[in-house]
Amino acid sequence: MPDSVPKEPTFRFTSHPTTSSFAVNLHTYVSNDPGRKTKSGATVKFNYVAVGALIFDSSEPERILLVQRAPDDSAPNRWEVPGGATDPEDPTILHSVARELWEEAGLTAETIGPEVGEGQVFLTRSGKLVCKFHFLVEAKRGTNGALNVMLDPREHQNYVWATEEEVKARRVGNMELQFTGLQQENAILHGFQARKASKEAKGN
Repeated sequence: MPDSVPKEPTFRFTSHPTTSSFAVNLHTYVSNDPGRKTKSGATVKFNYVAVGALIFDSSEPERILLVQRAPDDSAPNRWEVPGGATDPEDPTILHSVARELWEEAGLTAETIGPEVGEGQVFLTRSGKLVCKFHFLVEAKRGTNGALNVMLDPREHQNYVWATEEEVKARRVGNMELQFTGLQQENAILHGFQARKASKEAKGN
């Protein structure tokens, strides 16, 4: 994080009951996972895990937080949700969600889960087989009642709050949204559906 950002906090969050399988470290999760089906029907075993945090504001209609990758990073200038790789030293997969959200957006996770969709397996340019999981996340609000985003410029250069229709149109105002990939775009759209279902379940 930039020098202006406070030191990484001790993460204290609650988690949705359905995320219990992610309350283990990377090694345990990878060892226990039976593998994932590819489009061809083959089952593959991955060795790495990545996570994404789906953060919504309280506007009407609701908007999701999207961050734009730095111009000198991989997938330069593309849009995604805050997230990244689970580190071996992360206590659990859920802790990696909280850590990545803090590192990339300066937000502190209060509640993590449920999971959105299923794990998405992909091969990185360096040859790593990764499975990425996305979660609905409630983050702590500032004293002004807002979600005060603070980016790490080494990783992201800009952020926007986008409605479902703006995501579908791939445009917010005059800004075009080019996502990091179709899987990321689909995960974001699934996030809107999951958010609605979660609110209905709570009676909101």
